[in-house]
Amino acid sequence: MADFWVNGIVSQRDKQPYIQLSNEKGMIAQLTMSQARQIAMDILVMASRTEADAMILKFFSKMEFNPGAAGMLMQEFRDFRAQLDDEKIEHDHRGFPPEDPAQI
Repeated sequence: MADFWVNGIVSQRDKQPYIQLSNEKGMIAQLTMSQARQIAMDILVMASRTEADAMILKFFSKMEFNPGAAGMLMQEFRDFRAQLDDEKIEHDHRGFPPEDPAQI
């Protein structure tokens, strides 16, 4: 595995916190806090989903079920997760509905 570093900085210019991602070749990205949190959440979500897919494949292989059925079940899980991902957000992280003018 290649080396990968995550560092936090506070900018002299605007006094804002940033996360820097780098590897042996240099800085890959400098992210705002919200960007860094979104990427971190995306990594956690994809890790969980990939583990679930692997579990399905291993289970079907262990039980000697039809490998095509494992693929079909994985697709059903992916479609289900996509539907959940597309559900409307009922409130923001402060508990307000997204269109509530009181939060502005």
